[in-house]
Amino acid sequence: MRCNECNIDQIIKINTPEKVKFECENGHTWYEDYIDNGGVHERPDSYKIEFEDTLFPSEKILYKKIIDEIDKNKNFYNSSNPEDITRTIIKKIGVSEKEIYKLFKKINEYKEIL
Repeated sequence: MRCNECNIDQIIKINTPEKVKFECENGHTWYEDYIDNGGVHERPDSYKIEFEDTLFPSEKILYKKIIDEIDKNKNFYNSSNPEDITRTIIKKIGVSEKEIYKLFKKINEYKEIL
């Protein structure tokens, strides 16, 4: 699926009780109907939104890499300060500070909602 306005493929799909919400990485938002309202989307069993549901495809890949890296060296990540953790993740995974900051910001925003 691609955004109708900017044609990028970095899309989030969120099931709401009324409609299916889509948002592209550039902030364009649109809604589509479920099958029972003439659309093509099946209703989910639950409308609960998990953290991974809020991630764009590229962010999901980065998130998985970070989780895998943390699993490899739990002692270091449990005992280090945030700056050392960030530096190490950037070095080990090979991503930019901006990408890490953006993902960590999203994690914090999600935690605040809970």
